[in-house]
Amino acid sequence: MKANGKVAVVTGATGGIGFEVAKRLGKDGYTVVLNGIEDEAGAQRVKELAKEGITAEYYGFDVTNDEAVTSNIKAIGEKYGRIDVLVNNAGGLGGRSRFEEMTTEFYRKVMALNLDSVFFCFKSSHSFP
Repeated sequence: MKANGKVAVVTGATGGIGFEVAKRLGKDGYTVVLNGIEDEAGAQRVKELAKEGITAEYYGFDVTNDEAVTSNIKAIGEKYGRIDVLVNNAGGLGGRSRFEEMTTEFYRKVMALNLDSVFFCFKSSHSFP
């Protein structure tokens, strides 16, 4: 793969859609930074990408934690001097529950993963070209 000098950050990239998006971006020449909360899976995915000639790195942090997102996105931006693509892929239901049985705590957890995380990532990445 020919590097194009661009950097892509993909949240929730230790498997599924996030990993496939990271792989596609890597094949298009991006340096890909994978995010997740499963460090072993992240390390394995980086090895898989390297075997395909893709430059990749893993940053393990919880996208629902504003401080963790801010410090990690800042570190990535400073290391590479840029973040060209940010794919907010992390998300999910965290389980299933009937609406009338859903607790406020469960609801807030789902909203943090699917909504707050996007806000935190975009807010943190605004200072990088």
